[in-house]
Amino acid sequence: MMLIRFAACATLIAVAAFAGAASAQSLKDARAKEASEQSFAREAIYTRSVCGGALDAEIDWKSAGDWQTGLLIAECDRALGALEAACRSGEPRAKAVTRFICSGDGSGAELRGATLRYGAARGADAFEETQAVLGG
Repeated sequence: MMLIRFAACATLIAVAAFAGAASAQSLKDARAKEASEQSFAREAIYTRSVCGGALDAEIDWKSAGDWQTGLLIAECDRALGALEAACRSGEPRAKAVTRFICSGDGSGAELRGATLRYGAARGADAFEETQAVLGG
């Protein structure tokens, strides 16, 4: 009976330790995600100022998959850089963009109406892909 109680206590301790580690990891992930969102928002504000119009930017977290948060944001920042370059050169399609979506699904750059979506892919050149879509 004593052995069963010891085993049950040991199991509960192990489960509690695992849950604590998982909770700490999710807190770390949440903080990283929040920091990345703030960084992305600053970049979008800068892009908005360069392009001279309204630009809403968002991160499609559902499509992020196994992307490390900071790496996904860095790729999408390169796509925003291409949008900025196109705006500086006076590209009308770039100046018409009012919404930018950053995703991690590997679909590349796509312009539909006033929405520019960049689906990051490992090994892809976000700047060149986006520039090509914008006509730059």
